[in-house]
Amino acid sequence: MKRIKNFRKWGIYQNNSKEIAEHGFSITILHPDNMEQSYMCSPKDSDMEFDKVEDAEYWIVHYND
Repeated sequence: MKRIKNFRKWGIYQNNSKEIAEHGFSITILHPDNMEQSYMCSPKDSDMEFDKVEDAEYWIVHYND
């Protein structure tokens, strides 16, 4: 996983080709509580599965609605 950006304290990461093949999605998002240990996280720790950054951002914005 390569960090794309932090968005509202959440981490948004791009999965590499091996991770995409193994887990089936391109974008991993990590809950703010997991950001301190993000170096230990993998796509299996993702809160949701996304293929586009825009979809991940939309989900984060509406997380507690």
